[in-house]
Amino acid sequence: MKEIKQGLSRRAFLGLGATAAVAAGAAGLVGCAPGSGAETKEPSGQSAGQATSSPSGEPAFMAKPEVPSDVLETKSCDVLVIGLGISGIVAARAASEAGAKVIGIEKQAQIGTIGLSGDFGIYGSKIQQDLGMELASKEEVVNQLMKDMTFRPHASLLSYWYDHSGEDFDWLISESDYEVVPTSATPASGEKENVIRPKCYPVLEGYDRSKELFPFFNGSVTTEPSVGWCLESCQQIAEANGAELLFGMFAEQLITDDSGRVTGAYVHDKGGDYTQIDASKGVILCCGDISGNPEMLDYYVPWVEGIAPFYPNLDVKGDVANTGDGHRMGMWAGGHMEKGPLAPMTHHMGAALGVDAFLQLNVRGERFMNEDIPGQNIMDQLSTQPEMRAWQIIDSKWPEQLSVQGTGHGYVNYYIPESEADQWPAVVGEEMSASFSGYTTDSMFEAAITHKADTIEELVEMMGLPKETAIASINRYNELCAKGVDEDFGKDPRRLFPVETGPFYACEFGDAGMLVCMGGLDTDAECHALDDNMEPIPGLYVAGNTMGNRYKVEYPVTEAGISLATALVFGRLAGTKAAAGE
Repeated sequence: MKEIKQGLSRRAFLGLGATAAVAAGAAGLVGCAPGSGAETKEPSGQSAGQATSSPSGEPAFMAKPEVPSDVLETKSCDVLVIGLGISGIVAARAASEAGAKVIGIEKQAQIGTIGLSGDFGIYGSKIQQDLGMELASKEEVVNQLMKDMTFRPHASLLSYWYDHSGEDFDWLISESDYEVVPTSATPASGEKENVIRPKCYPVLEGYDRSKELFPFFNGSVTTEPSVGWCLESCQQIAEANGAELLFGMFAEQLITDDSGRVTGAYVHDKGGDYTQIDASKGVILCCGDISGNPEMLDYYVPWVEGIAPFYPNLDVKGDVANTGDGHRMGMWAGGHMEKGPLAPMTHHMGAALGVDAFLQLNVRGERFMNEDIPGQNIMDQLSTQPEMRAWQIIDSKWPEQLSVQGTGHGYVNYYIPESEADQWPAVVGEEMSASFSGYTTDSMFEAAITHKADTIEELVEMMGLPKETAIASINRYNELCAKGVDEDFGKDPRRLFPVETGPFYACEFGDAGMLVCMGGLDTDAECHALDDNMEPIPGLYVAGNTMGNRYKVEYPVTEAGISLATALVFGRLAGTKAAAGE
């Protein structure tokens, strides 16, 4: 067994260069508390969710645990998968189908799913073919995504996703029973629990991507009620193939041999009892992101200060699940963080009318942006405003203005009269907001607004804005709408709607929260973790949000569901590669 060096090269953890240095002296994280009533034994070193200050000047979260001296059991396998969220459970299934003996561990009590998430950005699926979808070319899609992210990701990874996402999605659902509905608004029959629904389809009449500041690629599909049934299917298949999946188990550090090859990991249960798991062919890190680790966020993405992390999952001890465990284990084994900048997923879903391009004023009563932008970019703008809050202001003509709005994730494009609401139970039920469904009715709208008033003056008072400034801002906006030219912020004239016909409405926009922080270990197009020389680390693979080089600078919302789709695609690839020892 090779002793992993305690001191890392500068490149091994900096990732962001000088930006990251501001947090080098940050205090250590508080250790994870055991579950209520559980009798626990302290692990020999710091767990993957803890850190202490480092005398070497490295950030505190890089303090490496001691090798445990009290290992109670040793297990062996061909492939060890650490983390059983979407990428991990997919990797376990793929490796088991390739004939490998698989052990998978997960610190939560079950597969790590992401709330109600179910969007998959895919190309070439049989589902899409059967629906007759016309999909954008790889050239257009990959180039747009690279432009959205300032050409910092690896285009080879995006190209692989485009080429394989359709077939991989078909593989994902191949053993499940489900119903496919033909449009975004078609009610499911109710005969089957699982449903696949195209997103924002058919394409909005008159929508032309070439004229959009942020074009949206129609073609994504959504698994309902969530992605959970897809992952449960993978679990069942993997276990039927002999995979041993262990829940409530925490990975602490990787094991390497004298050549630097990763050969396994030390893990422990919630009571602190250690197991050594040897993996003859490889270890796959699928441990999620860093959004639940304040020190790592401060070090790698200090610009998210003030944006509240959204924690979709808790581990079996009630602690935050996504704490950068895989990132640190990989760095301790010789890997390093990508250069970044990392890309937090902070897309706003808007309010009563989603993220449609209606007038917005900040808390000082000032207009501050071109409102015709997606939710991710709206949150970027809000993060620079006082109190990170704004107000969307709408007048009574909103029903006739929806059809010319932008389309995509978080937009509302269709108005349904109350007389027809019973025909749309799939999209206007209490469980579905307008920003998720793309449709709304009068009652849904009235229930979702923050304030309603008969006059602009009353509305401004309700919002608590400086009256003179706010009214002047609204008047100026109305003048620009009358001209048909946004001289202040350049909004598309098609979406310049004056605020002049009462009643008037206001919707508060606040902190959208951070779902995950995209960014991870430097990885090649075959899911190998890379060392300081950009060479593969033998036996170490990465997928999901522990994987780098997929998203940088800004999470792109021109492609709904690309996050789950790349987790699927690279999870399957990592499992296949690890099983083959390639």
